[in-house]
Amino acid sequence: MNFIPALLWAVLIFTLSTGQAVTVPRFSNLLEPDKLAHAAAYFVLAGFLLWGFHRTVGVSPVVLAAAIVISSLYGASMEVIQYTFFPNRYFEVNDIIANIIGSILGVLGINFLIK
Repeated sequence: MNFIPALLWAVLIFTLSTGQAVTVPRFSNLLEPDKLAHAAAYFVLAGFLLWGFHRTVGVSPVVLAAAIVISSLYGASMEVIQYTFFPNRYFEVNDIIANIIGSILGVLGINFLIK
């Protein structure tokens, strides 16, 4: 039960990541709206994961790292899935970087709220 929000959010990310690509204006590599959306999505995912861990086993450095790693690997996997199985979707290293940044910030933010 503690991980249901994270699972539902992961399903939403999958749905949005495999649907029709949306074109957004480009400003700079990591500050364009698309990258900010990636960071926000993985901020929430990592936060939900950490919350689930917190409610299940508590918070420790290993748990903090696990939430970041799981969220970041999911983001990297989504890039591979997009590129491999969905036409007109692309693999972007900057998306993975934005996902990792969002994951780290999500864990830091929720950890701050938990304390």
